Amino acid sequence: MELRYLIKTWRRSINQYIHAQKQKYIYDKSIKISLNNLHRIDNHFIPDTNDEIRLFAIIRNESLRLPHFLNYYKKLGVDRLFFIDNNSTDHSAQILLKESNTHLFYTQETYVNHWCWMEYLLDKYGKNHWCVVVDIDELFTFPYSEKLTLRDLIQYMNNENTLAIQTFLLDMYSNQSVQQTTYVAGQNPIDSVAYFDKFYTKTHFEFLNRKTFHTFYSSIFTGGVRDRVFGKTSPPHILSKIPFFKNVKGSYLVQGMHAIDGSKLSDIQGAVLHTKFLYDFIEEVQEETQRKQHFGGAFYYKSFKDSIDKTTALSLYNTDSIKYVDSQQLVELGIMKTNDFFNEFADKHLI
Repeated sequence: MELRYLIKTWRRSINQYIHAQKQKYIYDKSIKISLNNLHRIDNHFIPDTNDEIRLFAIIRNESLRLPHFLNYYKKLGVDRLFFIDNNSTDHSAQILLKESNTHLFYTQETYVNHWCWMEYLLDKYGKNHWCVVVDIDELFTFPYSEKLTLRDLIQYMNNENTLAIQTFLLDMYSNQSVQQTTYVAGQNPIDSVAYFDKFYTKTHFEFLNRKTFHTFYSSIFTGGVRDRVFGKTSPPHILSKIPFFKNVKGSYLVQGMHAIDGSKLSDIQGAVLHTKFLYDFIEEVQEETQRKQHFGGAFYYKSFKDSIDKTTALSLYNTDSIKYVDSQQLVELGIMKTNDFFNEFADKHLI
């Protein structure tokens, strides 16, 4: 009986290994095809050094948010920025090409393969660097980030021997309808979308490491205004992000930056202020549900569209909505986390 069980277990392991190798072969082949259509269009110098903090992002028609995004991350301490333009039709490229420490790649290929492009850039330009990986509507923040920089955060994380920080993806919205949530390029979008939900749940979710093709579990957050307004989905709206990590050998950031494999997480927890719900959100939803290039054929965008179709004056605000103040407020609400060591570290650096 025991021998039969061992043989079944062995066969199952072999079959799982063969399946994983087939999937890896298909994925590696798709990467090669996809990267043939990715071209660098800037001519700015890229130094051969490991001491820069480097940011990586994929854009498509983001001229509205780019000016503040660039200023925000430069002020936070990013040294060099890498962008992949996925077939923009606005003047996003012109904005980026003016920046001497910014590098721009371009592809017309479907967004379905976007993580192939990101993995390529992270491998080629991000190895052994501290990397910021975010979407253009995401502003990474952490306890005391109004005064501390990413260099300060790195110093603390080196002290605690950690390589990545988990954050809460905090959806920001206004107290008006989404259509009425105006915004002017260059302004701080939090002035337009100043409110958020504080309620969420924490659970575990299975992710795939597409370099080793093994699965791993990571804690995630879900709930918030996504569930309250747009309804619960399966898979859930994942409100966890890993926007900042050291890209060392063996670490793997999953698609969507929702989890990381092979990297020790910091004890402190940050937040990513998500500024998607400006007035252009309605048009974006209509477009992306037609293009069907995001996850699951625009699975989450379809849930957004269902709510938009019910009312042209969709509002995310309710009586439980909280107005954003600062990082300390998010710590007190449990959305961000700190500890005595980081508090002491921050006190010394804030003098």
